Amino acid sequence: MRLNACALGEGGGQAIAAALRENHTLTELNLGYNELGEGGGQAIAAALRENHSLTELNLPFNSLGEGGGQAIAAALRENHTLTELNLCHNGLGEGGKSVVRQSWGNRGGTLKLVPV
Repeated sequence: MRLNACALGEGGGQAIAAALRENHTLTELNLGYNELGEGGGQAIAAALRENHSLTELNLPFNSLGEGGGQAIAAALRENHTLTELNLCHNGLGEGGKSVVRQSWGNRGGTLKLVPV
């Protein structure tokens, strides 16, 4: 599902997260360029703990910040179905990127944290 560049903002991110908790069939989601912010990123991360059908998540250019990155990293420790994750251009900082890499571990697939 492509919802990129829809100006969702933090509230939209929270609404998408609520839907992800209930949806167990969606496998791909593109939320790039929506300025979800740290709160939206944290909401998406919380949903990832419950959603085990999503395999591809694209979140570039959402201003998730280090807090959003930390939340997603924590969710990755519980969610093992994601095989493609794009967090480029989110201001995660080196600390946020490092913890995401650690949580991703050796699951394979594709993890994008910096522009190609």
